[in-house]
Amino acid sequence: MTTDILHAVQIEADPATVYRAITTQEGEAAFWTRDNETTPETGSVARFGFPGAPVDLKMRVEALRPDHLVEWGCEGDFPNWEGTSVSWTLEPKDGGTALLFRHGGWAKSYPEIEWAGVNFVWGQVVGHLKAYAETGKPAPFFP
Repeated sequence: MTTDILHAVQIEADPATVYRAITTQEGEAAFWTRDNETTPETGSVARFGFPGAPVDLKMRVEALRPDHLVEWGCEGDFPNWEGTSVSWTLEPKDGGTALLFRHGGWAKSYPEIEWAGVNFVWGQVVGHLKAYAETGKPAPFFP
């Protein structure tokens, strides 16, 4: 039985800084993967490459609310991710940003051990986003 992956973190940077990191090629390269093509346009398809992955991950930009929300839908080419979606919700809090990350829509048949591994990696990626937004120093999870 799988459920949504959730990660919540307080980031000591304003929502605009966090939003730019999530929605731009430069930002994604600084915290997630250098091998990416990302455009902050609803309907565009962001591409993310990872060492050793059988194919690139492609996510359609479903919704953008500047400094508040980014939603992606998986294009289905990445193994077992078809039908899943990712959202990044940003709220101003205590001079920074409260971030809620969600990756949902997993098939009930998705093996728990694989889901747990994806959850672990997303937690680290969110940690890299926090570090980059707070310091401005690039350190992608996948260099």
